[in-house]
Amino acid sequence: MSPGTRSAAWRAHPPWVRAVLGVYVLAFAVGTGTHLDALVHGWGFAHHPLLNAYWTLLVVVDPVVIWLVLRVPRAGVIAALVTMLTDVGINSAVSYLYVSAPGHYVVNDFVQLQTMLLGFVLGSAPFLWMHFSASHLCG
Repeated sequence: MSPGTRSAAWRAHPPWVRAVLGVYVLAFAVGTGTHLDALVHGWGFAHHPLLNAYWTLLVVVDPVVIWLVLRVPRAGVIAALVTMLTDVGINSAVSYLYVSAPGHYVVNDFVQLQTMLLGFVLGSAPFLWMHFSASHLCG
């Protein structure tokens, strides 16, 4: 598909679809930058090597999600769901169970923002899925 054809296909989606996918792209771009920064400057805590490997892997996974959202939106929705479920699950477990802090949980703003994005992805995914299913059947 040529760039002009792709652009026309993108514009053919309703504004709400473009806006929701735009949020996905922006959020995963921020995630890419965050994980890249942590990779370059080091992780804040000494974590298990598998945790560091997962977070490092997100430097590649997040841009792949962006690419899928823009090129193969149904696959992008699935990739966004899987990525956010695992990322929030792992980060929440680390925040609540692994990091010791006297008297309170260590839940920072990033975990809260990720949880909000997970809610957004979970809430929007069924509508996107139905839209892309209908789009596929109609054209």
